[in-house]
Amino acid sequence: MTTRIAFIVVISLLAATVVPASGPGHLEGYVPTAANVDGRFGSVWTTDLWIYHQGASTIHLWFNPSDGDNNEVESVVLTLENPVTVLTNVVGATFAADGVGSIHYLADGPVVVTSRTWTSTDPAGSYGQTIAGVPVSDAAYPDAGQAGALRMLVDQRSGFRTNLGLTNMTGVSATIEVEIFTADGAAAPGNSSLAVEIQPYGMTQINDLLARLPPGERAGLIVRAGVTSGEGAVLAYVSTVDNATNDASYQQGFRFGY
Repeated sequence: MTTRIAFIVVISLLAATVVPASGPGHLEGYVPTAANVDGRFGSVWTTDLWIYHQGASTIHLWFNPSDGDNNEVESVVLTLENPVTVLTNVVGATFAADGVGSIHYLADGPVVVTSRTWTSTDPAGSYGQTIAGVPVSDAAYPDAGQAGALRMLVDQRSGFRTNLGLTNMTGVSATIEVEIFTADGAAAPGNSSLAVEIQPYGMTQINDLLARLPPGERAGLIVRAGVTSGEGAVLAYVSTVDNATNDASYQQGFRFGY
């Protein structure tokens, strides 16, 4: 085990006895995607982060860049002096990094973490999407079957694209099976399933996921993601983007069976 894994195992066991899985406050979780990167149509994406607590004193933050093995990433340790800590452009300013990745956090008391990833549209203002921190208890785990897989609901519409994000919460690689179903539960036409390998503490985003399907308007598609091999645990999200404006809406993967 690396130092990070050993530390997380101890704190995660503590979390199971201190914080109910259903409660909003938790010790450990992930912001599944955060950015400090240039985007399409002249956009420049940054992420602001808010940390709220009522008794925690310290939080560890790791930025895990996309598509890499992040076992050796070191944490930034913050002292939580006020009920709310605000980190503007957290990827660039707090981690001195750029690109896209996930943010892993671990506190010594329950916290709620919220972020906004946004771009300026000067002089008109800005647009972006709010992304809440997700507790590790909400992940899909190996051998959990269909009930333990994560689901997201999307429409296939002209003028929009849907990006799928996957985050590995563990220090071992994992293979994720992604499947797309129509509203009646049948496999979607075309190339509707794929296997994605995610490295330790890795994050990846599959852009324009529904381009794998034949053209056409389809409402109520189901995207399902589950761990099929390895010992990893995964979080998933979709971000549906308007191609004309680059404005996006975010949906966190949910576990339906338990």
